[in-house]
Amino acid sequence: MKRIGFLLFGLLIAANSLQAFEPSRMHPSDRFIVTLFTDSWQGVPGSMDLKTIQRGINISAMQDMPLGRSNFSVAAGLEFSSHNLYSDHRYVYHPHIPGTPEKYDFAPIRHNYDKNKLSLNYLEVPVQFRYRTRELNRTLRFYAGMKAGYLVNGHTKYEGEASYPIPGGTQFDMLPTELIREVKFKEHKLDNIADYRIGLTAMVGYGSVNLHLYYPLTRFFEENSARDMYPVSLGLSFILF
Repeated sequence: MKRIGFLLFGLLIAANSLQAFEPSRMHPSDRFIVTLFTDSWQGVPGSMDLKTIQRGINISAMQDMPLGRSNFSVAAGLEFSSHNLYSDHRYVYHPHIPGTPEKYDFAPIRHNYDKNKLSLNYLEVPVQFRYRTRELNRTLRFYAGMKAGYLVNGHTKYEGEASYPIPGGTQFDMLPTELIREVKFKEHKLDNIADYRIGLTAMVGYGSVNLHLYYPLTRFFEENSARDMYPVSLGLSFILF
């Protein structure tokens, strides 16, 4: 009987020791993330020049769901993403010409200008599969996932010179045919831009600042000279909490 008692006592101590070494459940983390990135546009038409830095921003609110007592979790949420394309071509309406469809497309700028951009803004649903270590201040993380988005706003912004035709002016009577003025305007309700997009995402880093990557799987433009253009985004993600 004493042997049985000692055996039960030993098993109880061993169970308590194993429980002490068992990792605790990981707490939800990385729920609000701000990412600053630049786009490297691929498939750009040969006549088009882009700025080196094509800045953009993501703001993500995520629900992090740890998987048991492991270092893995799944996260999903909502995200706002903004891409800005700076180039020497304006995205403008091309009127109907017999044999060609009406469309929006890029056209070279003939005058001096200070600013020219096309802004594309999306509301998206990201999903991530996450791995991270348990050190709160020195967390090593590897995140991979995908997101689907809807275009909530697309607009152009232009600041610079614009030309206006002058009635009655011809090249033969030596009168000017156009007037050059400084203008500043935005244009909304653009066409030939895809409403939906899907892409792959990745994040890797150490601590509160991490490397961000986005690669699209769908087209951004439709039925114009930019239909093969797409951005690969690279930037830094700042985890606020």
